[in-house]
Amino acid sequence: MGFRRYENRPLAWHLATPVSVSEMRRRGWVVMARCQACQLDLRIDMDLMARLNGPDLVLFGRTCRCRRMGCAGRMFFMGTPPGQQVGLFWRLRKPDGSRPAL
Repeated sequence: MGFRRYENRPLAWHLATPVSVSEMRRRGWVVMARCQACQLDLRIDMDLMARLNGPDLVLFGRTCRCRRMGCAGRMFFMGTPPGQQVGLFWRLRKPDGSRPAL
């Protein structure tokens, strides 16, 4: 079986296959973070994330503190995989260990 372009792979494959921020940037992911308390949405600069935290950082299943002044909430990461409709974001959850078929 040949290689399937990332744009042609199903959404379930993308969301169950955690990759590093450098690989997400190379493949064309769009990533944002949302605060659970104040609903602040921030677009994530993948180049900056790779430079500050290292290219091997994996965002799946991670949170960070909210950037809004005075908010004590936590932000979770959401992403749009390559080939999916831009503007629709899915939460980047840590997979359960099973990998879907290509």
